[in-house]
Amino acid sequence: MKPYTLIVAATKTYGIGINGGLPWRLPKDMAFFKHVTTLIPKTSPQHLQNVVIMGRVTWESIPAKFRPLEGRFNIVISRNLDYDLQGAPNTILVDSLEKAVALVDPERHGRVFVIGGAHMYQLAMAETHCSHILLTSIDSDVECDTFFPAINDTDFRVATHQELEAYVEQVVPQGVQLHKDIGYEFLLYIRQ
Repeated sequence: MKPYTLIVAATKTYGIGINGGLPWRLPKDMAFFKHVTTLIPKTSPQHLQNVVIMGRVTWESIPAKFRPLEGRFNIVISRNLDYDLQGAPNTILVDSLEKAVALVDPERHGRVFVIGGAHMYQLAMAETHCSHILLTSIDSDVECDTFFPAINDTDFRVATHQELEAYVEQVVPQGVQLHKDIGYEFLLYIRQ
């Protein structure tokens, strides 16, 4: 099974959403998400395409005009296999994380990212195939009703800033950044 990365923006109390959407708007975080989830590392064949795995609620939270996520193979997980993806190209529906990961083809796919929601993160983090967590740590109090599982420091270590930049193959602002009244920081966790 191919290793995968969780990518998430979460508060210090691991809040990730409210009322089925994001409780903040951080353009630089959205650009970071797009860069990371579409980047094929220089050491990989450039014909590959990355995979994004998400639950149905996360799929529905993406504005229709941005679905499927362009330039990535989208896998949507739902217990309802009759769920209508409305003919979304480059997108497939499965009913479990195991089936989603099993669809990853090393000949066609590069990196694999689990992009939400809370239940998918919980299932994915529990597996040893979860090799990395890319966390945009929100340094502001924001009300949330959906949460990311706590990151256990016996399973994951905080990477150095150099390791983060090497992983995403771009310069990343170091330390807490500010957008309007929201502070945030880009972090990488690596499974120990």
